[in-house]
Amino acid sequence: MDLMLSTTLDPSNRLVADTLEADWNDGLRVLARAREERERARHEDQVILDNAIRERLVAMTTDFKQVWSDPATLNRDRKRMLTHIIEDVTLIKFPQEGITKIHIRFKGGRTETLTTLNPKSSAQQITTQPKIVELVDKLLDNHIYSEIAEILNERGFRPGGSARRGREAARFTDKRVAYLVHAYGLRSRYDRLRDRGMLTSKEMAERLGIHELTLVQWAKHEIVKGHAYNGHFFLYEDPGPNPPNNQGSR
Repeated sequence: MDLMLSTTLDPSNRLVADTLEADWNDGLRVLARAREERERARHEDQVILDNAIRERLVAMTTDFKQVWSDPATLNRDRKRMLTHIIEDVTLIKFPQEGITKIHIRFKGGRTETLTTLNPKSSAQQITTQPKIVELVDKLLDNHIYSEIAEILNERGFRPGGSARRGREAARFTDKRVAYLVHAYGLRSRYDRLRDRGMLTSKEMAERLGIHELTLVQWAKHEIVKGHAYNGHFFLYEDPGPNPPNNQGSR
């Protein structure tokens, strides 16, 4: 604001007052122009700085993607990179829908929500196909574990999760079949044979009046009919009303 002095001074001093007033007002105008120039320069510097920062951020984004995608970048380094751009992450699981929502808050305040499928449990990852379970259930009527494993392998079936565990587990074995029978609650071959009226070695030996070792020999020579149910263990067909005897078997 310009200074007004001449109206309050004695007329004899008015010339001096006018001179001082003019100088003061000139000084104020110079100061105002200086302030305007400084504000304009500051604004221009800010624009230049903003543009420089923007270009640097774009370059950093490109570098970030390149470094992140580089096979030589270790996972621990990727974790460190994330700490520089992410403030926090919140996970909300929806078990019934089988999804998880991931709420991400970045350092600059920006937020983003991602949706992903829930990972399968260990049990789900090694689940055997239902058609394999059904086939094993049928094969148990007439085959032991090792025979069933061979049949499954010949038909091109593979155990559940074999691709994840590697080539060594990519084929069925008798132990794998036994585990499958137990895991899925299938009726054992022993119980199936017993349901068909077959006898244990002790029961059969008593029925024929012979020693159990003799029974084994009779089974080898097909004097009696034995059915394996677990490796070298057998159950035997009931001989009926006319069982073989020591004399007749010679």
